[in-house]
Amino acid sequence: MKKIFLLISLMALFGVNEGFAQFNVEKSKTANNEEQDIRFRDSFKGMTVKTDYYNEAKAKAERKRIRNERNNLTMTFNLQGQMFAYNDAWGGENSTSVLGTFHLTHSYAKDRFRMTNQADVRYGYNRARADITVKNAEGEDVTERKGIWFKNTDAFWVQTQPALSINERWAYTFTGRMDSQLTNSYASRVRQEDTDLQRSFLAPATVSASLGMTYSMKKFPLSITMSVFSASGTLVYCDELKKLYQDRGADNYFGVEIDKHATFSGGSQVQLSFSKTWGKKGWLTYWMNTVSYYGWITNVMKAPKIRDYERYQAQKAAWEAGGQQGDAPAAVPYAARLHPTVNSQHRLTVKVSNFLSTEFFYQLVYDKAANTAVRTQSQWTVGLAYSWNNKKK
Repeated sequence: MKKIFLLISLMALFGVNEGFAQFNVEKSKTANNEEQDIRFRDSFKGMTVKTDYYNEAKAKAERKRIRNERNNLTMTFNLQGQMFAYNDAWGGENSTSVLGTFHLTHSYAKDRFRMTNQADVRYGYNRARADITVKNAEGEDVTERKGIWFKNTDAFWVQTQPALSINERWAYTFTGRMDSQLTNSYASRVRQEDTDLQRSFLAPATVSASLGMTYSMKKFPLSITMSVFSASGTLVYCDELKKLYQDRGADNYFGVEIDKHATFSGGSQVQLSFSKTWGKKGWLTYWMNTVSYYGWITNVMKAPKIRDYERYQAQKAAWEAGGQQGDAPAAVPYAARLHPTVNSQHRLTVKVSNFLSTEFFYQLVYDKAANTAVRTQSQWTVGLAYSWNNKKK
């Protein structure tokens, strides 16, 4: 009982806000020899103790939240194929085709700064019968009908576009881009020998770097990038292809002088971008990217050399036709006039289910250095598709 009473007394003593203690250490005498007690007074106040420590799991979750908030990554894979088979009674030509596509879009945003990175790859083969000439057992040339695989689609491009926002609609923008293909391309299905090589990896490749401003519409997902100062180059890094053009007597290939691997020019570039998805599950998507470049700066700087080369070409053509007498005109260095180029791609995708979609793709290309005519291609495909986004749960 005494122990319990002592414990309660101690708890009552330390539970009060202030405590007083008085001790008579010694008797102190004043000037009048009067004794005075010495009193000590102190207070006891409560303290709040805060323990702060590092939590690795909490910090990791916070870093992930910030990454997801600032980054948006979307990747889409598509694989389409078709096959036609007929017997002799039915008639027709058996054929098989396979097409694979890959699209990547990554965007990063922090305060006024944002960056958009894009990549697009399309690669396809088809197999159809064609008449080829082969040697029989007697060494004679005979025509044989045979199924042959032939590449009908091969293109990729990558682009990076950092920007610094001025306001909701305008931003300073830098654009870097490269277009090329992955593997060798040949003249036709029945001409796939080394001497029939037409294009190869980075042969050619078009690279560009532009500095300008981007205008983004507020309620319509269309952005226009206007780059007054832009540099564009054509790369041809394939010695086999270079030798083929030399053997044909060409003075250039894809606008590059025959004894070089690259050429660069200066001018202006305009790029239009559009991307819109409809429906809660994104069942319909339309995407468009159009780039146009004109090397007017190079045309102005090399105007005399361009006129000399055009005059030489005219004189050479007249001499080869027999309209002029005497020796061939003296050759001058290659200097061609640059014409505007256009590369416009459109993609309309209908999502049937999570793993099935149909897509219509259309591309228009005009590049006089590679081909004097406007080139177009279109594809309508149905097949497997898979999309991944870092923000989807």
